[in-house]
Amino acid sequence: MKHIFVVNPAAGKGKNIPSLLASITYACEDLHVEYDIYHTQSVGDATVYVSEKCKQNPNEKFRFYACGGDGTLSEVLNGAVGHENAEIAVIPAGTGNDFVKTFRHPEYFSAIQKQVLGIAEKIDLLKYNDRYSLNIINVGFDCDVVVKVAEIKRKSFVPSKLAYIMGIAAVFTKPLGKRFKVTIDDNECIENDFMLCAMANALYYGGGFKAAPLAELDDGYMDLCLVDRVSRLDFLRVIPKYKSGQHVDENGNSKYPFVRYQKCKKIVIESENTIDICGDGEVSKSNKVVVEIVPDAIAFSIPRDSGCESMHVSHLQN
Repeated sequence: MKHIFVVNPAAGKGKNIPSLLASITYACEDLHVEYDIYHTQSVGDATVYVSEKCKQNPNEKFRFYACGGDGTLSEVLNGAVGHENAEIAVIPAGTGNDFVKTFRHPEYFSAIQKQVLGIAEKIDLLKYNDRYSLNIINVGFDCDVVVKVAEIKRKSFVPSKLAYIMGIAAVFTKPLGKRFKVTIDDNECIENDFMLCAMANALYYGGGFKAAPLAELDDGYMDLCLVDRVSRLDFLRVIPKYKSGQHVDENGNSKYPFVRYQKCKKIVIESENTIDICGDGEVSKSNKVVVEIVPDAIAFSIPRDSGCESMHVSHLQN
């Protein structure tokens, strides 16, 4: 197997890239594995690079390490999906690294030797329109915050944490709630004004919000969390519980009348107006989105001894 480290040089404003490159070189040479380092050139470049690498070398096995934030991981994933000769892994180097929080030892994802010695397991993916998501797809308040934060960053040199706070404040002062129709598993249909809708394969998003505390990466289901439009006061009251994953009990029963939580395999969201859809931090626009779970869709490499609280695979519990 060849280990390819796909590095986003702009991740984390590039501060930790030199030390990361040194760690990669040291670990791979110490373990005597074949490796290469690829620096992405622009948005979308990682997807093209990974896909072309797999197509041009169908008989060679690759493990692609996404070295960056959740956006870099999303690009590498979408390049690798559908190629049987590809595994993916992630080395967090960006400002948003929510996916690795699913694991009991997220710090192991920064340990290059543990990464190289990791074992790949098949996990589920979320397919939405023509893209794939490893983590969470969301519509509503939290997606609006992502859009606003990106706008703030483009206009000024604001630190990421401050930009996120500013984004929340800006969205919170605007009219809350969006009206759309949600169809669950081609059966149940709900049309309402919603604060947010999260469709999850993993546990965390938005800088540590545990939106889907019962999600599992390999159970063949997505976890749906729908929050009806409520007053600003009620929304402020539920946010701390939503962040810590305590908005539902251990059986998935909601603790609030305006929160709906359930497992399903397909969600269709339709709106009269164009809405923003956020998949692993990447935003697109449409008045309709179809989200489906794709079981065992990608081989994801888990660092040795990292453990995972949301998988059935027994060796991960060591």
